[in-house]
Amino acid sequence: MTTVVNRGNDSMDKMYRIFRKQVEKSGLFGELRKREHFEKPSVRRKKKHLAALKRLQKAIKEELES
Repeated sequence: MTTVVNRGNDSMDKMYRIFRKQVEKSGLFGELRKREHFEKPSVRRKKKHLAALKRLQKAIKEELES
């Protein structure tokens, strides 16, 4: 659970920014988006495989440019 404590004379905007940063760092929104709809295991595996291929192609491209 993410909480923000007012440290003296902080404005609501500043506290909101701190809260948003903490939530982003914890990865909560990404997890919520991932669980919003059910994804079949085969689709999950396919996405994981495509992401690995994309990373590999990017690494090869960067290596060739250097």
